[in-house]
Amino acid sequence: MELYHYPRGVRRKAIPATCRLHRGPIGFANLTVSVQGGSIVFDPHVTGACVITIDEESATILHDLLTEWLG
Repeated sequence: MELYHYPRGVRRKAIPATCRLHRGPIGFANLTVSVQGGSIVFDPHVTGACVITIDEESATILHDLLTEWLG
């Protein structure tokens, strides 16, 4: 399996996560979150095989929701 290589200068952070499909303990999978061209990209398993991209408006909604849920 070839890992996806992010371009230089891309801001990203790996977050320990759990994959329900593949199972495993907390931290078994990494969720990479990066900023690319004004969008936020979520990359489960850090492979680039399946990514979720959201725009600024969606990121604001997600931020507000997480703030509400987590206090």
